[in-house]
Amino acid sequence: MIRIKAVDAQNLLDVCELSAKQDGIGTTRAGHFCCNAVCIAEAKYHPEMHPNAIYHNHGLIGFFLYERAENHPDTATICRFMIDDRFQHRGLEAEALAHILRGLKIQGVRKAVLLIDQTNEAAKELYLSFGFRFTGKLDKAGAYYELEL
Repeated sequence: MIRIKAVDAQNLLDVCELSAKQDGIGTTRAGHFCCNAVCIAEAKYHPEMHPNAIYHNHGLIGFFLYERAENHPDTATICRFMIDDRFQHRGLEAEALAHILRGLKIQGVRKAVLLIDQTNEAAKELYLSFGFRFTGKLDKAGAYYELEL
């Protein structure tokens, strides 16, 4: 069973140690611009950003960060979604994403937006399977997709 919990003092370090890569190096040390630690720090200064831990059967498996601008409360931008390498390829990515999207819809979100790195075929396949559609917008980080909830 998937459960979402806000990042807090009890799970902060564990969330920062999650790694989406097989090398097992936590994103705080992997040298990635968009690591969990940077996302959490950024959210402390932007109240419209919401960092969350993803749990499966009481075990931490992933992290996601979304943004809801005060002037566009019906749209949520998923800034980061990751499942730790130890839990990938078990169907948990899809289960977690479905849970996240249901939760956003319950909160009144009507549209989810995200950016996909075009080289990450697994992520692209996952998002497309949920009905995300390319918006036509591209930038150096990837392509923008959206889903009407």
